[in-house]
Amino acid sequence: MIDYTPHQPTPHHHAPQPTLPEQPTDAKREPTLSIIVPTRNEAGNVFPLLTRIEAAKSELPRVEVIYVDDSDDETPSVIKRASSQFPFDIKLIERPPERRNGLGKAVVEGMRVAESDWICVMDGDLQHPPEVIPQLLAKAQEDGATLVAASRLTEGGGTEGLSLFRKLVSYGLALFSRLAFPKRLKKVTDPLTGFFLVRRDRLDPDKLQPEGFKILLEVLIRSPKIEVAEVPFEFGERVNGESKASTREAMLLFKQMLRLGLQSQRHLLRFIGVGVTGLLINTALLALFTEGLAIYYLLSAILATQGSTLWNFAWTEKWVYHDRRQDQRYFVNRLVSYFAINNGALLLRGPLLALLVSFLGVNYLFANILSLLAMTALRFVISDKLIWRESGSLKPAGRIDPMLTISSLVSKK
Repeated sequence: MIDYTPHQPTPHHHAPQPTLPEQPTDAKREPTLSIIVPTRNEAGNVFPLLTRIEAAKSELPRVEVIYVDDSDDETPSVIKRASSQFPFDIKLIERPPERRNGLGKAVVEGMRVAESDWICVMDGDLQHPPEVIPQLLAKAQEDGATLVAASRLTEGGGTEGLSLFRKLVSYGLALFSRLAFPKRLKKVTDPLTGFFLVRRDRLDPDKLQPEGFKILLEVLIRSPKIEVAEVPFEFGERVNGESKASTREAMLLFKQMLRLGLQSQRHLLRFIGVGVTGLLINTALLALFTEGLAIYYLLSAILATQGSTLWNFAWTEKWVYHDRRQDQRYFVNRLVSYFAINNGALLLRGPLLALLVSFLGVNYLFANILSLLAMTALRFVISDKLIWRESGSLKPAGRIDPMLTISSLVSKK
């Protein structure tokens, strides 16, 4: 057993090291499947789960099992004792009380140390049958999916391991989740399952901020480049230990949904916020040009648009889409494009302004506000999908938390 605390290397200078020959793949012993099992007081389920994983191993690639433990009982010592008795690598992350912040965040810590191409997340209470893992891998290969969820709620699945009350809650929360995120969860029947397979290179742990124990919902909403598939499974009955479901967990789930909803619409909300300030700038400039400088109101609208467009562009570039990597070589392209769509909108606003002011007798300031609001949705779509479209690839999920303490329990093969 090796205990270590990863830390950030201190910059230093040293003589260049000779290049070592590439070792054979088998010699590297790099697993291709990391099974992450978050646990809390599951001592009685450790050996049964590992035994069933071993039984399924003939249908699996090279495997490592990563336990992330928040237990107050003997679960860690049982895992350590079991480590020498199974033909695959086992890692144990023992989280101190101050870092026991929920099952979802425990899974994220496991993702940081996973070394495989694929990550499988499952509970340690035997309600997620390890025998389904080969089906998840086969489905991923068959459909070209980068995430495969084991669904209790799709055709062929089942919830026999749940009480009637928990069945109703599961169906209700799954339906509520799909209504809250209809586009992203269109192909997902069970977005709250805790049993799923995902490509490690499609994850960015730094972006995952789960509340409670529903980590899959967080992954689905925050990882838009994931292609999703499902396989049915029968949710098993708990044999040992106690369920972690509670009213508090349900409240954390609603909090997570609210935060994800706001997060998923953050660009739109920020765009609207910038647009409101731009509207004030535009209106002030329009009044200045028309009332102060006695310029005809349609020409004033053109001049005011240039001023508010420059204001809006600066804030859109630096705040609305600051999280999207943009090539600074194309800064001028974005500026010209943004001015083009705003002035293009002005061509549409001109006739509308004339109609409202000259024919309907609407005050020119109020008519200006109405016309600006009418163009906001169009400008957002063009800005979001074209001018500041997301580019680049996701960063790999291999960065390790420098505060993470790991016991690496390596079985002798």
